[in-house]
Amino acid sequence: MNLREWMNQNSAVVTIIAVVLLLVSLGVIIMTLTPQRAARVVDVYFMDTSDGALFIDKSDQLPPITAPSGKEGVRAFVFSCGDCGDEASRFIGWLETYTPEAKKAIETPAEGPEGGMDNYEVVENGHLVAAPNSNGKWVMANSEPGFKIMDNVQTHCGGDVAPKPCFPGRD
Repeated sequence: MNLREWMNQNSAVVTIIAVVLLLVSLGVIIMTLTPQRAARVVDVYFMDTSDGALFIDKSDQLPPITAPSGKEGVRAFVFSCGDCGDEASRFIGWLETYTPEAKKAIETPAEGPEGGMDNYEVVENGHLVAAPNSNGKWVMANSEPGFKIMDNVQTHCGGDVAPKPCFPGRD
């Protein structure tokens, strides 16, 4: 029996398969035309570079931002070896900021060669991290020293205890 004969004898099955394919195709078309949701904005920690105090702002803020003191604030990645609600167990794993050029490249709408994330090299070279006790010694995040700073968090708690990321208002 050839395919044509089988399709003629099983027209109900062929119809069901055709309808399912049509619905899947429509679903794919609708999903590609639906605008994507923006990233969820949450509260995160920042550190005031003038006095080392932590403060809270939104995750969509690119550092450096203005701290409550009026000085510069940088993103602080806070962790805990236990309960994040216990302030004494929290520690800053690393700090993050961007050079003015990188921040401008990210915030500028993608128009022309200077805009948005199209300027990848400027953004990558301008994404900086620092150890919390480094007195402002910033290194490129995607460099060997940058990776080492971020990896050091894993050994902070000792033993087999993995540090837990902490966010404001979520213990």
